[in-house]
Amino acid sequence: MKLNPIGLAVPVFFALMLLELWLSRRKGARIYRLNDSIADLTCGMGDQVIGIFFKGLTLAVYTGVYTATGLFDLELDSPWTWVLGMVGVDFFYYCYHRFSHRVHWAWATHVVHHQSEEYNLAVALRQPWFTQLYNWIFYLPLAVLGVPPVVWIASYSINLLYQFWIHTRLIPKLGWLEWVMNTPSHHRVHHGTNPAYIDSNFAGIWIVWDRLFGTFVEEDEEPLYGILDPLRSWNPLWANVGPFLKIAEKARAYESWLDKLKVWWGPPGWTPSGEVHPPFPSPMRGYDATGAPELPAYVVAHLIPVVALMGWILTLDKVLAHPVLLAGAVAVIWTGMGWAGLFEKRGWGVPLELSRLAVIAVSGVLWAVTQPTEVLVFAAVLAGACMASAAWVWSRRAVLVA
Repeated sequence: MKLNPIGLAVPVFFALMLLELWLSRRKGARIYRLNDSIADLTCGMGDQVIGIFFKGLTLAVYTGVYTATGLFDLELDSPWTWVLGMVGVDFFYYCYHRFSHRVHWAWATHVVHHQSEEYNLAVALRQPWFTQLYNWIFYLPLAVLGVPPVVWIASYSINLLYQFWIHTRLIPKLGWLEWVMNTPSHHRVHHGTNPAYIDSNFAGIWIVWDRLFGTFVEEDEEPLYGILDPLRSWNPLWANVGPFLKIAEKARAYESWLDKLKVWWGPPGWTPSGEVHPPFPSPMRGYDATGAPELPAYVVAHLIPVVALMGWILTLDKVLAHPVLLAGAVAVIWTGMGWAGLFEKRGWGVPLELSRLAVIAVSGVLWAVTQPTEVLVFAAVLAGACMASAAWVWSRRAVLVA
């Protein structure tokens, strides 16, 4: 059975986040906010479970190009094939990443990763949902060269996993490694909204690409994280869809059809008279809707089974039936929206959360009835916990939306 390495890494991700939280508190620093981190995690979980349905297509396209046009017969057991795969993936990641910052519609897909005003390991997991619809195109030259699909997939996974640890404020500059590797210092700059830091340090693993192509900027002041046009929401669906609606709104305001097109394909901030960006620092910074005082404990308690569900789905995505995978994707996005509604005290937050709990409780009862006795206790506990949670949410509904 082939297991998804990202799914297997989920417990490690959370262990490292807890370590970072503990170390930051020992230093007297507050680098995590629960509401912000939950938004990060629900965006990331949505990306992973949605990606399950696209991986097969992208791999099929890559394999088709590799089979039809591969220029060189690169041996799978040759270390040079793997070197070419790792270096090639990192170079084309740089190309994709730079493209995603300089083309407005692509920025609308990528901006999700930059929306948090914090900078911690949870932000590393804040991944957008729609980049996977096109970012694989940038790697097709590797298929043309003859890099085997398994090398591409492995190199791409390593590239993504590497970038997890550089999302931290706790690690200082690392001496000579700063010259060749992408480090926390370099990536902090990339996430900064400081005017000198905008559109810099696009590297994945090796910072040499930025040094070669003139996009490298040294960290010389504390970055102010986030985006120049703050999201001001914890809703993962709005985080991913909202940027496109904003571009569409700008396009509607132009009379010229050429301008309507340019606003999508030009850089972010494009106008007929040139690029215009919001002021720095943005007066809209500092969104911190936290909901009722009891909400953090409730969300943390429910986060554990949600993360377990996500890890199970990701690890076994190649063997689980598509209806199960689809149900998992819906459950994760449903959960993220409901919790965002509770944090923001939206009127629809309580009904959405109650409906989620009801569906899980009913599913648990049906599972207990239809499955072997060894899962009876687990299913009963699951259903009972959801019923108890639903009763608590209902009893506190006035506080949760007031």
